[in-house]
Amino acid sequence: MAGFSSDRIGTPHGMAYFITAQKQLGGENGRIAPYLGLSYSEFGREVLMPFGASIALRDNLTLTPMCDGKYGHTTLSLSDTQGRTFSLVAAFNKRLGVAFAQNF
Repeated sequence: MAGFSSDRIGTPHGMAYFITAQKQLGGENGRIAPYLGLSYSEFGREVLMPFGASIALRDNLTLTPMCDGKYGHTTLSLSDTQGRTFSLVAAFNKRLGVAFAQNF
């Protein structure tokens, strides 16, 4: 995957440009998918190596521990059949927040 987004959690401004590769382990029924990427941070003016893994706890519940290249974060995401995903986010693994996504 390649793309761009706002810079890392906690940065006051800037964009990040990234490429990421992910591999689902264990074939079609595998429940763990580690990833590794390269990201350019406009705020820090540096190249970072984000990494982590998606761990399917159930078909609709995913735990994602990750590192953005500097700090660790964890999300717990619940998806429904309507394309919505609700996530509990532990930014820096201590500040709690929520996120919502809608697939079209």
